[in-house]
Amino acid sequence: MKLFGLEKLASVVAAILLLGSTAFAASRPDGAQRDSSAGKGVSIRNNILYDISGTPNLGIEIPLGRHFSIGANVGLKPWPRFFFWDWDQKGDTRKWRHFLLAPEVRFWPFGVYDRLFVGADIVWSHYNVGNVKFPFNMYPATVDSRLQGDWFGLGIFAGWSWWLTKRLRLEAEAGVAAGYSDAMQYDCAWCGSELGRKQGPVIVPKLGLNLAYNFRAREERQELLELIESPVDTLVRPAEVPPPADFNPLVPPVEEWKGVAGILEKTHPMLKHVSEYRPYTPDRILRKEEYPLYVFFELDKVRLLREFSEGDYHRDNGPVLDEIIDVTRSILSDTTSSVTKIQIVGLASVEGNLAHNVWLADQRALAMQKYIQERLGVPADMFETVGGGEAWTEFRDQINDLVLAGGTDRISKEELEWVRDVIDGESDLNRREAALKRRDGGKLYARILADVLHDQRNSGYVRVYYDYVPDASALEINKAIEAMAKGDYARALEILETKRDDPRSDNAYAVALFYNGREAEALQMLRKAAERGDDAARRNLMQLEDIARQRAEYDKYKSAMEEYNRLTAK
Repeated sequence: MKLFGLEKLASVVAAILLLGSTAFAASRPDGAQRDSSAGKGVSIRNNILYDISGTPNLGIEIPLGRHFSIGANVGLKPWPRFFFWDWDQKGDTRKWRHFLLAPEVRFWPFGVYDRLFVGADIVWSHYNVGNVKFPFNMYPATVDSRLQGDWFGLGIFAGWSWWLTKRLRLEAEAGVAAGYSDAMQYDCAWCGSELGRKQGPVIVPKLGLNLAYNFRAREERQELLELIESPVDTLVRPAEVPPPADFNPLVPPVEEWKGVAGILEKTHPMLKHVSEYRPYTPDRILRKEEYPLYVFFELDKVRLLREFSEGDYHRDNGPVLDEIIDVTRSILSDTTSSVTKIQIVGLASVEGNLAHNVWLADQRALAMQKYIQERLGVPADMFETVGGGEAWTEFRDQINDLVLAGGTDRISKEELEWVRDVIDGESDLNRREAALKRRDGGKLYARILADVLHDQRNSGYVRVYYDYVPDASALEINKAIEAMAKGDYARALEILETKRDDPRSDNAYAVALFYNGREAEALQMLRKAAERGDDAARRNLMQLEDIARQRAEYDKYKSAMEEYNRLTAK
């Protein structure tokens, strides 16, 4: 193989080494010990793209400071075709052999082997190429003839380095080199007569995908090491990081299972637990927010109809009666809850004969009881059936609401206040009604009958009270939660260990694990509960993960401060 310009090549290599030494010296103006980044060690590399072209190759890189390195790339393709297994393939007239040497210098803005690099190289290649068509028809002389000679050029390039492991890196680079070619041209890829000498400028692109191996492992705490090895007068005090926040867990009490009745109570407010039961008294007012179910009767009648019309008003008792029957039947068929009391109160309007109205209210209550018994077959002692007589208490409550609202379209606030005063000041029910009828010759009373009493009179209401089998598991879990509230996490964990078959305990169990020093198990349990839809567990998990991040930052800060204090104390 004929070599070209070896004296020039040696001079160039010496110049690159001199440039690298100068850059190294510039990084150590005071002659101090070499920067720690220079201690990252020698790296060797292989260009995978060069391998694909059939050329085995090897590169080497040597750090000369924090930001500079020198190196060289060598490629040798001794076989005549693309790959060694094509060495003597008959019928293939192509030929491509070459040797390449490229010393280089690199600059690393972020530190040697770290991310971005730019560089320059000097390239020398001896080649023997014939009947080969390169992409984009870059070198047309090699398509129909053979060139054998040397190429010498200068190149620039840029690239990026990724750390794959502590020793292994991946580099991607691209660049271009421009130089001078001096070769003999032949009319045949393997033989033939000389066609003359072909000389001139040539531009060569450069692409690389390098797999690099560092003989010294990457420093995991590079920033801290650089801080330690820097001169004391250049140290910067680490930015203060607050300690991690305390864990403030959300541990709501577990909702006790109240059977079917407890479920129905959420959508049927007429249901109440037996602990809320109070016997009926005439002075008791069931406000609208207490949600009894009202049914209506025809004027001066005791028949319970599903639907009827009365003047301009249409009454539809059907949905209310169906709700009473359906809800009560569902509880009666449940094994974990039961109906304890059905409270029925019959009412009559405040107008008319008092004794008749008392009888009317009693009969209406009995009519409602009969309706329920016939459809459910429950015993009579389950009912509290009461005649409420004339509904003065409810009437007075309606009047007060209208006073607070400022009156109606036809009744002023002052008139309503007067009605309220009459009710409060006259205990005799007959004289109370007579007083109301005397005002304005009965005109005010007529407006009250039309505008107020049509929603209150001729009615009765129903409440259903229930009980349930105590939820022993929920009671134990809540006992553990109470223990945690008092700071007794060991006792809480002891209780919750016996409730692992109840998923309602998962959030509380995770919190108890955390405070008993089993943080990894706590996080695992919180993830499980959060995936199941436990909102308290989800929020606790987010809080603990955030605390873990804060702790890592704080530990890093404390380590940096320890080194800072050690160096500044010298």
